[in-house]
Amino acid sequence: MKKIITLEIGNSSWWKNRKYRREAASEIRKLRKKNKKVKLLKKYQLDSSNTVIYGDYEIS
Repeated sequence: MKKIITLEIGNSSWWKNRKYRREAASEIRKLRKKNKKVKLLKKYQLDSSNTVIYGDYEIS
């Protein structure tokens, strides 16, 4: 069964970018420890003043 999750993976601010990347990496690491395959499908940013970068991941 394939499942898609969305994680916050970055930001334009350097210290927020570091925070979001660290949180996303730990979440992906937890999934991979459970012997799940994790694949990045796409990265995107919303069309607003929000500076967060999102990533859609496929888990199988």
